[in-house]
Amino acid sequence: MMTLANRLALLLILLLFSCSSPQKEIVSIKGSTMGTTYNVKFFPLTNNPIEIEDNYILIEKILKDINQQMSTYIPSSEISTFNQLESTDWFVISEDFSNVVEQSFKYYDLSDGQYDITVMPLVNLWGFGPDIFESPPSKAMIDSVKTFIGQHLIDIENQKIRKKDSRVQIDLSSIAKGYAVDKIFNALNRYDDLFIEIGGEIRTKSKSKDWKIGINTPSITNFENDIELIITLNNLSIATSGNYRKFSLDSQTGERYVHTINPITGFTSKNNILSVSVISEDCITSDAWATALLSLDLERGRTIIDQKESNSLMYLPLDKIIQQSASGRSSDNGSNRGANLQNNRSASDVINSIKEQSRGSFSGRDRGER
Repeated sequence: MMTLANRLALLLILLLFSCSSPQKEIVSIKGSTMGTTYNVKFFPLTNNPIEIEDNYILIEKILKDINQQMSTYIPSSEISTFNQLESTDWFVISEDFSNVVEQSFKYYDLSDGQYDITVMPLVNLWGFGPDIFESPPSKAMIDSVKTFIGQHLIDIENQKIRKKDSRVQIDLSSIAKGYAVDKIFNALNRYDDLFIEIGGEIRTKSKSKDWKIGINTPSITNFENDIELIITLNNLSIATSGNYRKFSLDSQTGERYVHTINPITGFTSKNNILSVSVISEDCITSDAWATALLSLDLERGRTIIDQKESNSLMYLPLDKIIQQSASGRSSDNGSNRGANLQNNRSASDVINSIKEQSRGSFSGRDRGER
């Protein structure tokens, strides 16, 4: 249901639009979803304010449907119902839910299991679910939970899903926002210039406008939204995952445990990477890989990308970052660091070009040097 604030914001947009000159200006539709916010920008095709209202209704419906299918925070959602099942029988699911689970297997295989939607019991064990965190779980506890972790323990076919172990639970939060961005993108693809963002996951389309994207400086002490990197992102997607804002503290020792769990070891991530951004052609790919790569050290992450997705991804780890000026030359300092991702070619051509220009320019800075 549209809130009063959203109605007023939409009314203001419609009034401004209906009174504007024939030259169209960019329209921004904003709202809340998935525990975060969304922002969709486009140049209207007509001077009819109903066009904007129809797009708002369409966007809200897409997001509501995805939430009702995939949110673990909605007790009546499809995913919550599935997770609560104590049987291994087939469970009928909606088309979007089925599409996301099916695509997750691709990233599970390509990442050698580093991306795994069955990680939810481990996430809860480490205190990032409903349970209160007091101290890290023992290795015995982790090993016990790991017996029902792994996507080989679920089957999916013809919009039906089942567990091979009744204790399996899945979490699609690491991929659902990217999927939602792509679905809205496809629904609004008639626009030549388009920007879609949900909680920092972004996809753009560009014919006449350059979309400039800022990547926050990751810091465990400074929560200001300082910009580390500025890029021009045209006809590509970017997703960022970070370890620097969501963590648990041991009540006895004060040790900090980040929310990224390695599904293979069962332990929280121990590398020095605070944030990972991944650029690709579609947002679901960026979203899934950003999650998988955050649990790996820099060299292992680069190796997987080079071996599995070298022609379709660009990997930007922070505190290990690719620093590149808008002119395309490698840069180690200056406040306007960025990669200019002009895309008159295919996504893979653009990414390969940037890789060649920035090869060897990964700059490693440990947390202590900040």
